[in-house]
Order: sequence, then structure tokens, then C-alpha cells
Amino acid sequence: MASTQSPEERELALVGKVEMRIALADSEKKLEDLLRLYLAPLLLKLGSDSVAVRNKVISICQHINTRIKPQEIKLPVAALLKQFKENGDVALIRHFDILYIQQGISRLPVSDRLELLPILIQGISSDYDKSQQHASQLFHLILRLLMHFKLPLRGSKEDDELRSSLGVKDEDAKFLSHWFGKLILLTVTRTKDATASMRCPGLSVEEYKFLTLQGKPDAWDPTSDVGLNLTESKALVTRLLASGMFTEDEKFFPALFASADTNSRISEVGEDVLKRVILSKDLEDIDVVQTLLGLYFGSSASEGALAVKVPLRIRILGVLSKSVTCTTFPKEIARIVEEGLLSPELSATNKTTAGREASKYRSAIFALVNFVARRGTAEHLSTIAEGLVGNLRAFLQDQGWPVPDRDQDMELRGYGYETIGLLAKAAPKNILLDQNLDLLEWLFRSLREDASGKEVTVSIDEALSSVLGAFSGNLNDLIRPKFRQILLRYSASPSAGNQDDAKFLRSTRYTATRFANRCLPYDDVLARWIDILAVSGGSSERHEIVEEGRKGLDPYWFHMSNSLPGTEIDNNVLPFPDFDELVQFIFARQGEDDDEMDVDHNGNVVSQARLFQQRFSETLPTVISFCSQVAMHAALADNGIHEKLSEDWGRKLGTLMSTDLRARQAFRSYAADDAHITSLAVLLRVSFDRLTRDELSDVGDIGSNFIRLLSLCPDKSWKKASLLRDFRALEPSILSNNANRRSAAAHAYGLLASHRYADTNSFEAFYSLAISKMEQWENAVGADLNQISGAIVALGYYYSRLCWRESDHLSSESQGPEILSQKPFERFLKITFAILQDSKDATLHSAVFTCIDQLSLFHVLKPSVIAHYAKFQDVVQQIYDSAKKGTTSPILALGHLSMTIEEADETEGSDEKTDYSFMAEKLHELHEVRQPEVQFSVGEALSCFACGWESKALIAELDIEHASQPHDLWDAPPVTPFGPQRTNTLITILEKTLKGCRQTKPSLKKASVIWLLCLLQYCGHKPEIQQYLPQCQLAFKYCLSDRDEVVQEAASRGLGLVYEKGDRQLKDDLVRDLVGSFSDNKSKMSGTVSEDTQLFEPGALPTGDGSITTYKDILSLASEVGDSSLVYRFMSLASNNSIWSSRAAFGRFGLSNIFSDSSVDGYLAENPKLYPKLYRYRNASPNDSTVACANIRSMNDIWNALVKDSSATIDKNFDAIMDDLLTSILTKEWRVRQASCAAISNLVQGRNIEKYEKYLGDIWDKCFKVLDDIKESVRAAAASLARVLTGILTRSLEAGDSSIKTADAMLSRVLPFLFSGSGLESSAEEVRLFAVHTLLQIVKKSNAKTLNPHVPELVERLLGLLSSLEPEAVNYIHLNASKYNLTEQKIDDMRLQSVRSSPLTESIERCLDLADADTMKVLVPRIEVAMKNAVGLPSKVGCSRILVTLSTRHNFLFKPYADGFLKTIQKYVHDRNDTVSSSYAAAAGYVARLASAKQLLATIAFCHKLYFESEDDRSRLTAGDIVLSISKNAADRFTSLSSELLPFIFLAKHDSNELVKKLFEDTWSDNVAGSRAVLLYLKEIVALSDKYLESQKWVLKHAAAKTIADAVMSITTGSETIAKANAQTLWPALDKAMGGKTWDGKEIVLESFMRFVERGDALWKDDAKVAKQIEKVAVREAKRQNATQEKTLASTISALTASPNPTLLSTPVLSTHLSTLLSLIVKANATHAKNVHLAIFTSLHDLFDRLPAATAVDGKAIQALEKLLFDPSFEGLPEAMRMKRAEALVVIAKMGGCEWVVEKVRPEAEGGERSSGVRGVLAKVGK
Repeated sequence: MASTQSPEERELALVGKVEMRIALADSEKKLEDLLRLYLAPLLLKLGSDSVAVRNKVISICQHINTRIKPQEIKLPVAALLKQFKENGDVALIRHFDILYIQQGISRLPVSDRLELLPILIQGISSDYDKSQQHASQLFHLILRLLMHFKLPLRGSKEDDELRSSLGVKDEDAKFLSHWFGKLILLTVTRTKDATASMRCPGLSVEEYKFLTLQGKPDAWDPTSDVGLNLTESKALVTRLLASGMFTEDEKFFPALFASADTNSRISEVGEDVLKRVILSKDLEDIDVVQTLLGLYFGSSASEGALAVKVPLRIRILGVLSKSVTCTTFPKEIARIVEEGLLSPELSATNKTTAGREASKYRSAIFALVNFVARRGTAEHLSTIAEGLVGNLRAFLQDQGWPVPDRDQDMELRGYGYETIGLLAKAAPKNILLDQNLDLLEWLFRSLREDASGKEVTVSIDEALSSVLGAFSGNLNDLIRPKFRQILLRYSASPSAGNQDDAKFLRSTRYTATRFANRCLPYDDVLARWIDILAVSGGSSERHEIVEEGRKGLDPYWFHMSNSLPGTEIDNNVLPFPDFDELVQFIFARQGEDDDEMDVDHNGNVVSQARLFQQRFSETLPTVISFCSQVAMHAALADNGIHEKLSEDWGRKLGTLMSTDLRARQAFRSYAADDAHITSLAVLLRVSFDRLTRDELSDVGDIGSNFIRLLSLCPDKSWKKASLLRDFRALEPSILSNNANRRSAAAHAYGLLASHRYADTNSFEAFYSLAISKMEQWENAVGADLNQISGAIVALGYYYSRLCWRESDHLSSESQGPEILSQKPFERFLKITFAILQDSKDATLHSAVFTCIDQLSLFHVLKPSVIAHYAKFQDVVQQIYDSAKKGTTSPILALGHLSMTIEEADETEGSDEKTDYSFMAEKLHELHEVRQPEVQFSVGEALSCFACGWESKALIAELDIEHASQPHDLWDAPPVTPFGPQRTNTLITILEKTLKGCRQTKPSLKKASVIWLLCLLQYCGHKPEIQQYLPQCQLAFKYCLSDRDEVVQEAASRGLGLVYEKGDRQLKDDLVRDLVGSFSDNKSKMSGTVSEDTQLFEPGALPTGDGSITTYKDILSLASEVGDSSLVYRFMSLASNNSIWSSRAAFGRFGLSNIFSDSSVDGYLAENPKLYPKLYRYRNASPNDSTVACANIRSMNDIWNALVKDSSATIDKNFDAIMDDLLTSILTKEWRVRQASCAAISNLVQGRNIEKYEKYLGDIWDKCFKVLDDIKESVRAAAASLARVLTGILTRSLEAGDSSIKTADAMLSRVLPFLFSGSGLESSAEEVRLFAVHTLLQIVKKSNAKTLNPHVPELVERLLGLLSSLEPEAVNYIHLNASKYNLTEQKIDDMRLQSVRSSPLTESIERCLDLADADTMKVLVPRIEVAMKNAVGLPSKVGCSRILVTLSTRHNFLFKPYADGFLKTIQKYVHDRNDTVSSSYAAAAGYVARLASAKQLLATIAFCHKLYFESEDDRSRLTAGDIVLSISKNAADRFTSLSSELLPFIFLAKHDSNELVKKLFEDTWSDNVAGSRAVLLYLKEIVALSDKYLESQKWVLKHAAAKTIADAVMSITTGSETIAKANAQTLWPALDKAMGGKTWDGKEIVLESFMRFVERGDALWKDDAKVAKQIEKVAVREAKRQNATQEKTLASTISALTASPNPTLLSTPVLSTHLSTLLSLIVKANATHAKNVHLAIFTSLHDLFDRLPAATAVDGKAIQALEKLLFDPSFEGLPEAMRMKRAEALVVIAKMGGCEWVVEKVRPEAEGGERSSGVRGVLAKVGK
């Protein structure tokens, strides 16, 4: 019985058997088979429990290791790998498995290796958990296999399925993406210190070990067996990461790392992937943000990761700048700023590189801080904002502050200021609102003194704008004083306090003014002073400063600027400055904000005013105006009169004060208060001083303001201002040449001098002066006339006011003060009326009219008084004659003079007219004055004639109070002069005016309606007017239908006044009458409108088929709507009553309120068909028709009045409105088409696409049709609609995934339409241009998913558009280039540049960028079609450019199609346009990068064919272009085929065409270093040249000959000789090249022949046949007669004759052909060139030296020698040449028959030769 073996023994026995088999294997094949069977099971025994078994296996493995060293032995890698994966718990098995896997994997075929890739990848994440060391080895194996893995095309189906095809699980993919990213960060660290921790930026020690096989130095050494190339591996994994193997989330971090790599192969792919994945990455994930920050800062642990490098930091900052979550890490943000800007570490990892990278780094930091400041919460920002601002200020001060140092980055400086502003805005409490306001003042000082440039200034201004909001609230009492001081300081002009002219200062007034307006209340007097300074800057001040100041002074604009849009203005909300405080601040404090200043409120007014004028004279007009307005507002408010704030508030306030009696009385009451006396006195005094300062300058509004204040202020304010004392100061201004100054001064003089406290003697002195000047009126000219004019007006004002002050107003019989009956006054009147009657000067007449006007007002002049000097009616006639010219002053003079006439009864018949009737007649005759504005003055005059001082037109004329004026009530009626009573005048004038409104005479009708309006306005309070209000209403309604716009406007205003003046009963009757006429068919204006009466201008009220013009047209519209009664109610309003034509009447009278209160809404609700019509009407454009404009505006008012909820109504009737508009848009009436375009545009905006999606096709179609409308305004409206549609479409595209369905829907409808005959193929240029613009916007805004289905057609169409959109003028200039001093090539170059910069080209390239593999399949045929159909140069060049783009930027997708396109290009390089041909040739070079070797060889063959088989130069040029492009753009492919290309290039570079030659020369020089390179390709060059030496084409034949010549010269540079083998190669071709007749350039071949003879003796010495042929060739060429090669002939003959070798031209031969040779040399000497002479002398010497002395020289030879040696010109040769000649003569004289030489030379030898050396040689001749 056999003994039972223990398990250990059995295992040992099995192992032993395996060992025996392995040991007995006597061949590598047997060993390989055994290992395939037993190696894996053997290694599995390493897991045995027996130590002996494990040791035995290890010993066997050692034996195996020695046996498997030969690389031919393959190992069972697959089985080992499977075993490795399955035995994760036995480290020893895994160790030996991986050991043999590493050895065996490189021995497998590539296909077998790639089959292992999925096995390696699967489960690698769990392998890492079991053993990091083994996982590291597996990871390296994966990288080694990936080197051979061919990635599918990106975007292809295979790419999408890559993850599943490799069986990659999610955890494994995540593991690989993580370590691929770490690999991209890896930088191998090489250090001699073994103890140093091995790590690099971005990687910890453990990560570094993992990637370097636990720190093996050869892991990344490509020269070692297992080493990998780090750069190639990074590029490989980057491309793999871009594939479909990884999800977008897994790609994010590796793509981020790759995008910052310094190698462009890695960074370009990384950037592309990052752009795609960042859109879907959740950047708000806190883990992502923490990871990014961890990478940025690194780890503080000793073996943790170092911070990443600066380029990656920049990328990380860019990503963080898109994450709001990032703002929740304030401490990290602060650290980024501190480390990046102020204290960069000095270690290699943190030091930024100089220049551009440093700038980018800091810019990224600023961008991040900027983002954080904008998006961060106050809670987070408050903790770091103060520190960040301090750091940023320190950074700016390090650059130099306020003036920057040289070479500082201004962009960063601007970023710094902006960020400071944003941070301060985010946390103002700790940063801005400190007691000293340090930061605010720092920013203001920076704005004023920082000289960095405009861009930085904008940034500082933006920073100040950011912090502005922090001060706009209620500032506390501690901050406000300092804040106001800062604003006041920086509102001053920078030059004011600048003593150093060299110091740069910028104006900060605008910003200070803006702060004052936004941060201080309106009642702050300092803020208003700052505004005054801004407004008063003069013409040199910037416009925006003045505008900001005006906004601050105007309460309406101040409120609008500081309130939300749409907020109602409440006068109670806006407190005004205190008038007295404002005046005291400006004049007493002189604009200094010192609250503690002791101000004397009762100080000297005169001194204050003068001191202010000295310091701030330029502000005076604004100060007076604004202070006066504040005083008027305060006066009105104190007395309960509240005027509404509105635009142009100041002007309206002034108008109110001039026309409203209660307002004037209110101000008088306010001014009478002692509290305001001083302030008013100051204003009066500064105005007075400005008026009297000089008599030349214009006073502007100061004069009128002064007169108004003077007339409303009490006497005590006059006294306070010392005006009564100094009124004589007005005299120079009265006599001034400036009309405005003269008028104001005269008026003021009359008010002041007539006062009872005024000095009488002073007036008498002035009177004497004035009268003396007036008496000289007949001879006065120029300035004297102005002085007389001023004197007349001043005295007129004086006497009129004096009379009023001293008169008894209760009696009409009062004669006034005694002075009026005294001689001075009579003398004044006498001269005045004399001037009126006899003077022709307009200035004097104007003064007289004003004088009569003022004297008549206060009843100083009466008909009885005038009768003493002239007939009253003559005076009236003279004034009337001037009034007819349209001048206002005589018209008012007539009106005021008429007040002095007693009313007369005109019932009694009388031939002679009374003064009363004469005046009435003249006033009425003024209707003939055609200026409508003049008729308002006539109306005012009529009101004075009718009512006297009861007319409201005279409210402002009462400029002084009578002594008897009561003051018990502030609004007590004023005491007015008492004149003749009026009982019937008003009624008479009113009836006559109403009658005139019905007249057909246009001028009378226009004047009458204006007069009626004036009578209502000025006399409406009279009972007579109240009785005639119904008649006035009818008159105004009648005038509304007038064609004259002035009549319409006056009538519309009149209706408003009628309504206002009437009582409640009248108002109700008026409303009832209007509404009745609007809705009733029977017009109340019977007889004014018939069926055919034209009610509107044609087209003014358009309908679907035309426009409403007559009453009959209303019926047509009724039929269209379908309810004639209802529509008639509306349109009768538009037709029978032209109130629809006047928007003013509609608004003023309040028709909207009438309709709102009635039941019209109910009617509309029952008749929705009206909405489409009304909606279209309200969107019509007014154009140039006045009536149309009015009607359309009215329609808009109708809509607003009738439709309560416009939006709801439109939504409810959307379909009906749209259907109507789409029908109307193509009607015959252009206004309807235009209105429909505008209406559709308004209708679709702001509504969801679902609402109008079904109409999109129709809308685009109709829109494009009207884009080609015959009417320009319709085309403009259609273009506007098209822009709206485009905007809607592009916004949908921009919305991305959220609106993908909408975008797809719109694109699917719009793009086919744009491509159709209604779009790009339209015959209308405007339509085509808009279609193109729309397409470009679509391409620009779309994403890949939306656009890719349309990319093929888009690219094809856009390529075609490049030509069709080119201006036609370009083609004309191209055809007529010579006329414009241009060449066609220059024009083509410009066209080419235009294509490159065209937006169409950009759109094409964007389409290509978005394309994926599936799109590319469809796109390629489209490009081919586009190339085939391209017509113009731009399209053809665009097609070639597309190929370049695809080859360079999309090579992965384009590579499969490169061969086809390279072949296709061959068709298009033949284009007759050189630019197009060159473009395609250049494209061929780029496409060649991706083409196969077979197609590239075919292209080279095509170039050969172009060059050698074509008949023209252009083809050879094209061949050169293609070869040069391949050389430049596909250098590696060129190098691989250099043996095919370089011989061809070498031949072609000898082309006779210079352009062709240049192309090939450039190609040769770019690819060949030195001429010796010819030796490498000598056989190929000679073979190619020899082929074409006998060509029938001279170009090729000559080029081949020159090629052989150049080859000879190239291989014999220096002193080298030609090797025999090379000579044997060259000689047959050179011999053939020397054959044939002479041609231009053959001398080059002759030179090479000579060089070959000199350096090729290795051949012809040994080959007599070759030598004989050389001799034959030389003699043959010598016989040719060609001047261009004579020099070469001489050198050649010299070389041949001088050769000592008997093989060439033996002595017998020379003797026999001596005369022939000499005759050839004579021919060569024909040029007489010095170098030819030298060659000849040398050759003669050598020739005769070889001949025997007995050689006979015949007569022919002697003649030749005489010509060669005894030419008279030889005396001018250099001595060296003469020496050579002498030496030749010595040898020749020895020949038989040459004794004559001795005799010839003797004269020279005996002294004729000037050189002793030459004479010495000549002496030897014959000896």
C-alpha cells in the first residue's frame, strides 16, 4: 500500500514536475508553450500555506527569469492579468504576476496588447484600494497601451459608445479621470537628495509616488525600457479625456488642468473640452469650490500637495469668478489678494513670471474680487472688505500714488480702483462711513491727481459711482459736515488753488456735483451752491457738468433723478432751501461751509454784493435766477398756492408770477415780511450792480429778473439795498448801445427816480442831459441814436410812474401831479411827437412807441394832451403803419393808447370818424398781418381796448403799488389807474370777432380765432363773456375743421377755455353738445359738411382698402366692420368734427374722461371687430402729413381712453388682431402697410412664442415682401419689424437648453424661409441684406445642438453670399483698374483681406466649430457643391479658406475627407484669377497635412504634369504655389517625400519666368541647407533634366540645361574636383545641354562646361572618347557668333589651350587650326572689356608656349595677332594687363614668321611704355 503524501509533498511534487519540464525544454518555442500552460498555475502556488512550496516556486521563477531574456519568448500575459485581478488578497501572487505582465506585454503584437486594455481598466479603482503600488504599475501599463489605441472621431457613434465598448464602470472612469488629471499636473523632480520629499505643484508626496512608480527615476525616462515620454503621455490622456469615454463631470478637472499646460498640444484640447463641460458643471457645488481652493493654495502638511503653478491659478480664478458659492469663502478670497498682489512668496512655485503672465494673474485676481464684491452677501463681505480695501490701496500706492511710477500696468490700476469701489459699496459701514471719510477723500483726490490716463480715470469714476449709494441715505450729524466739506472742496475748479503749474490736476466738479445731487437733500444750500458752480462754468465747462448742475437746481429733475421711475411728484415731499439761509450762505459766507462762522445777518448789503461779484462774478446770473425762484416758491407756498413741479419749472414759475394776480400779491406779501428784507435787498443790489457795472456787455436775464423783483419788493428793501441813493448809476446803462441793458435800466430808472425819497436834483441833472441829447435827434447817428432812445424810454417810464404815485386814482378828472403841466414835461412831449412825425429811424420810433405805451397805461397821455402836439388820429395812423410790419411794440402802444379814449356811440350818422371808431377800425385792420404770433399781441391790444385795466393782460404792467393800496388782506385787489368807462366795447368787439371766425378769408379767420382766444383768456371774468360762451364754443368747433394748423390749435385751446370759464350748467350743456355731435349723424354745424366734403387729407385716416377722405368714406368703413350704426358713431366723430385732427383739443378738453364715463366700453365689448382696426390705427406712423399726424395721435388717445386694460384686451383678441394685420400688410394703401408692420412688431414683442408660433412663417414671408416695398417709409417699418423678429429669435437661441424647444421651432420655420426666394434669393437688395444679417445673428447666438442640423446648408449658402454681397463697384473697378492707377492684383488683395475680415467668414468658421462627426458627413458634399458653384472671387477664396480651417482646427473630423479634397483642389487651381488659384494652391498645402501618402504622391505627380505639360506660365506658377504651400504647411509630409520633390524643385528653380523661379527658389532654400545637398539627389536631378533636354518646349529645354549647369557648379564649390562617378553621371547630360543653337542664358551652361573641364579630369583623362567630344564641343561653340557669350568663349578657350593634358586639343591639332582659333579669339575680344583682354593675353601666352618654334604662322593668323596685341586702346589698360600682353609677345616672337613683332614692339620698349617693368619684358621680345 502506497504511503499517503501530505499536501505539502503533493504540491512540491507538482511543482517539481513543472520545473523538470521547463528545465528539459531545449528550444525557445517549447519553453514558450510550457510557460503558456504552466506559468500562471505555477505562480498561483505562491499562495500556498507551505513555506517550502513558496520558496520552491520562487527558485523556479529565478530559473525562468534567466531563460526568458530573449525578447522572442512570449509570456501568457492575459492569463497572468486575469489571475492578478482574481487574487487581490495574496500580495505575493500579485507581485510575480505583475512582474511577468510588465515583461511580457511589450513582446505581444499591438493587436494582442490592445485586447488587454479593457481588462486592465476594469476594476482598477478596487485594485488601488488593495494596493497602491500595484495600481501604480497597472496605471503605467494602461498608459503604455493607450499609446497604440486609436481614438474614434470625436462626436462619432463609436466615440459615444467608447465607454460601453471598453466596459468601463463609473468608479473606474472616475478613477482614471482623476489620475489623468494628476498626470497632467505632474512635473518630474530630479534631485540628488534622496531624503527630500518628492512632490511637485498640485501633487502630494503620495500622488507623486503613484505616478512615478514609487519614485523610480526611469519611470518617465523615454530612453529606458519601461520609461514613458511625459509630454506625449499628457497629450494622449488629454485627447482621451475629450472622447466619449468620460462624462462631462469627469472631464472638468482634467480639462481645467490641461487648459493651463504650457504645451499647446495639450492646452488647445484642454481649452476646447473645458468650454464644453463648464456649461453643465455645477459651479455652485461647495465641494467643487473647496477643491479649486485646495489646488490654488496647496496643503500646509509636510507631505501635502504644493500650490499649483500660476497659469493654472489663473484658470482657477476664472472658474471661481463664475461661482456665487465662492463668495462664502471670504478668508480664502482675502488670502488670494494678499498673496497675489502684495506679498508673493519667493519660492519657485509662487513666483509669477515677469511681464504678461504677471499681468494676467493679477487681472484674474481683480476679476475674482470684482465678482465677489458684486455677488457676495453683506454678511460675508463685511468680514473681509475692510482688509481687502486696505490691501488694494496698498497695491495702488506701491505703484505710485497719486501719480503712478513708470512702466506700471494701467489696466491693473483701473481694476484696483473699481474693486475698491465695489467692496466699499458692499460693506460701507466699516469702510466708507467713518468720521474722517478717509476713503471717499482718497478716491476724490485720486480722480483729481491720478495721471494714469483716460482708462484709469473711468475706473476711478466708476468706483466713486459705486460708493455714491452709501451716502444717499440720511447721513448722521458726525459725518455730514465732513462730507459737505469734501464735496465743496472738490467742486472747485482745479486751477483755483493750484500754484504749481507743473502738477497735473483733473476737474472733479462733475463727480462732486453728482454726489451733491444724489446724497444731499434739495433744501441743502451747500449742495445748491455746488450746482450753481457747475452751471456757471462758462463755455469752457464740459456739457455734462452743466447739465448735472441744472438737474440739481431744477426741483423737477432733482426729484426725477432721486426717485424710482413712475413715481408721482408730490410737492410736499420735496423741501425747498430756505430762502434767507440760501442767500446768507452764498453772499455772507461767500460759499464757505463753516457752520461756526459768525455771520452778521444785518451786515452791509452793498459790501456783501460787491465782494461776491469780485470772487464769483461768473455765477451771478445763475445765483440771481435761482434765489429769485426759491423766493417765489416760498411766497406761493406761504400763501397756500401750490404749483405743480413739472418740466421747465423755472420758466413756468416766472410766467405764473407775470400773469397771475394772486401769485404777484402773494410775493408782495412775502417780501413785506421784515425777515426777508435783507435777503431780497442783497438780490436787488447784486442785480443793480451787474446792470450798472458797464454799458457794453449783455445782461441776459438779470435785467428782467431785477425789474420783476424791483416791482414786487417793498420800498424798505429798496432802501436796504441803497438803490434810491444810487439810482443815478443807471444813467450810463440807459445811454448804452446794448438794447436789453438800455431797456432794463430805463425801466428801473422810472421806478426808482419817481419814488418820493429819490433826490429831485439828481433827476433834474439827468433830465437836462436827456433833453439835450433828444434835441439833437435830427442829426444823430450810431451811438447817439441809442442814447436818445434810452433817454426817451427812461423819461417815459419816469413820468408815467410819477403820475401814478401822486395821482388820485378815484377820479378820472384828476390832472395828475403839477409837474405834468410844467414846461419840462411839455418840452419832452414836444420832442417825442416831433420824432414820431418826422423821424424815419426804427430805433427812435421803437423808443417813442414804448414811451407812448407807458404814458398811456397810466393815463398820462390822453387825446386831449396829444392834441397839443399832433392830431390824435394822425398819431394813431403813424403807430398803425409801424404795427402793420408785424412789430409788437407799436401794436401794444395802440392797445394801451386806446384805453385813454372815451367810448363813443356809433349809432348817429357822421361823416367824420371819432377817435374811438378810428382806433377800433385800425385795430381790426391788423388782421392782415400774416404772422400768427403777432395776432396774439393784437388780441392783447383788443382786450385792453375793450376792458382797460380790467384786462388780465395788464397784470404785470402794474409794477408799483399806489399809495392807497390796502394791505389788510394779502390778496386784496390791486388799486389800478382810473380811465374812461367801457360799457359796450367788449360786446361789440366780441360779436365782430365771432363773425370773423365764420369768414372765408384765411387771414381774417386766423386772426379772429386767435383774438377770440385772447378775449377769453384776458376778459373771461367779465359777465359779457359768460353770456357769449355758447357762441364761442360753436365758433371754435367750426374752426377745428380748418386746414390751417394754427387755427386748429387756437380753436382747440379755445374749447378748453370755454369749458373752464363756464359754470356747471354750461359745462354740462357743452359736454352734452359735444357727445351728441360725436355720436349723432345730424351735425350741429348744419351746412358745414356735405356728403362730398373733404374731411381729411388723403391717407390721413387709412383703412384696409384706402383711406377716409370724405363723409361717404365713413359708410365703407362701417360695412367693413359689420356694424354700421356703431362704427358711424365713432367715425362721425372723426369726420363731422375735426377735433379728431387735434390731439391738443382731445387732451385739453378731456374727451378721454367723457368717454370713460360713458358706455362706450360696453359697445366695444359687444363689437370686438373694432379692436383690430383701432390697434392698427394707433400704430401708424405720422410721416409728414400734419392732418395724418394729428389723426394718428388722436387714435392712440382714443385707444387709451376706450380700452381700460390694454394688455388683457390684446391677449383676448390676439388672433383677430393678427389675422387682420397679416391681411392689411399687403394692401394697396401704403399707410396701411406701414401701420401693419409697426403693429405686428408691437404685438409680438414680450409675448410667448406659443402665442404666435403658427403665424411665424406668414409674418416672415409678409415682412420680407414689404421689405421691397415701393414706398421708403414702408420699407423702413418692415426693416424695424424684421429687427424685432430677429431679436426674438436670437434671444431664444441665447437662452440655451432652457429654450431649446422654442429655438428649434423657430429655426425650423425661419431658416427654410431665409433660404427661399423670399430671403437670400430675393431680387430686392434690402431683403437679401436683412436675410444675411438674420443668418449671421442666428449663427452667432446658436449652440451646437440647435444649429448642427442646419450647418451644411448654412455653410453652402454663406459661401455663396461672399460674392453676391460684394459691392458691384468692386467688379467695375477691377475691370477698369488702370483708370484708377491700380492693378488688378492690388484690388484682389484688398478683396482677399475683406473676405478674411468678413462677418460671413466668422459665421462660417463658427458653423465649423460647432460641427460634429455626423454633421461633417453631410457638410463635406455641401462644401464640394459650393466649390463647384462658386462664381466670384470672394466665394472661391472662402471655399479655399474653409479647407484651411478644417485642416488646422478640425483635423480629427476632417482627416477622412482630406484625400478627396486634395484631389478636388486640382480642378480649381486652374482658375483664371491668380488670387483664387493661389488660394487653392495654399489650401492644398494645409490639406496635405492630413492626406494619405498615396494621394500626396498623386498631388506631386499633378504638379509635375502642371509644370512639364502645360503651355503657359500660369500653370507653372500654380505648380510652384502648391509645392511651396506643402513645404511651409506640411513640412513633415514634405520631408518624407523629399526624394520625389527636391529634384523637381531644383529643376524648376531655373525657370525662365522670374515669378516661377522665385517660388521654387524659396521652396529649395527653405528645405535644403547648402549647395552640397545637390550631391544627394544628383542622379535624380540629372535623370529628370536629361528627360527634358530634348523637349520641344524651349522653356523646359533651357531650364533643364541650366539645371545641369547649376548641378555642375554646385558640386564644385570651393576647390573640389568632380568624382569620376559623378562626372560620368553628368557628362552625357552636359554634352546634350551644350548642343543646339545659341540662346539667351546659354553662357551659364558654357561656364559649367568650363568648370567641368577644369574639375572633371578624373573622367576625360582616362576616357579619350570623352576628351575628344570635349574638344569637339569647344571648337563648335567657339565658332558661334554671339556677343553674350564671347567672354565665356575667351575663358573657355584659355582653359582648353592652357591645359597641359594632351588629351584635350593636342599640339598637332592646335598647329593645324591655329588661324581658326585666333580668329575666334578676335571675335571674343569684340567687347574690349578689360577682363576679356586679360583672358585673351593669358590664353595667347599659353597657346604659343605649347606650339613648337617651327610652327608656321600664316598671314591670316598674323592679321589676327595684330588685332589682338597692337590695339591703340591698350595704353589705358592697367599695368598688370600690359605685363600679360608683354609676356605673350615674348612667346609669339619666337614663332616662325613672327619677326615683325620685334619691329612693332621696339618703340614701346625704347620708351613708349611708361612702366619700367613692362619695358623690361618688352625688351626680351625677339631674344
